[in-house]
Amino acid sequence: MKRLAVVIGLLLLSGFPARPGDACLAQSQAAPAAKPAAKPKAEILKKYVGRYSLDVGIIPVSTLDVTLEGETLWVKPSTLKKRKLIQKTRSRFLDEVEGTSYVFNKDADGNYSSLTFEYEGSQYTAQRVALPPPSLNGNTTFRLQGFADAGIVALAGTFNNWDQSQLVCGREGGEWVCRVDLEPGEYSYKFIVDGNWVLDPDNPNTVEDEAGNTNNVLVKK
Repeated sequence: MKRLAVVIGLLLLSGFPARPGDACLAQSQAAPAAKPAAKPKAEILKKYVGRYSLDVGIIPVSTLDVTLEGETLWVKPSTLKKRKLIQKTRSRFLDEVEGTSYVFNKDADGNYSSLTFEYEGSQYTAQRVALPPPSLNGNTTFRLQGFADAGIVALAGTFNNWDQSQLVCGREGGEWVCRVDLEPGEYSYKFIVDGNWVLDPDNPNTVEDEAGNTNNVLVKK
């Protein structure tokens, strides 16, 4: 009893009368624990950005370049106009122009490694490719004037089995430049600007291949 009287006296002196439930009330008024800050949307969308490629000739679309502008994903299929992607789920987006689906697929390691899309009623899956740095060393120089606003300019030809993501051009003095080591011989080639195949306007020498495509011709001596 004496001990209880001492405790009550101390509480009265401190100005806080002892009441049942005071401890529980103090706990309930404590500030809630802060939640971890959510990642910015742009940071999340970066994992989808890159080039996705199909074998040349399966359909007219052979590359799809996915880019990020602000907090919006865009896709540029070869031969088609760039369009906005509207997110519907974590990995599924809709084409703003045609309303078709683009689905990003993960590999066994959890990385987005392919992109499934629709073209003329059928589905195709393009594999993600890692673009190399610009090819600026070699004994043969290819130059392309203009196209200052292009995102990716590449060079393809008989010297690299028409691989559209192997030889990337770099900007030099207002033009796109690619240098390749070539042995003497005759080669067909073409530039690829954001997925669109483009003839070299500075080379009038052309030839038509078996599929009816017109390509530039270079004779290396």
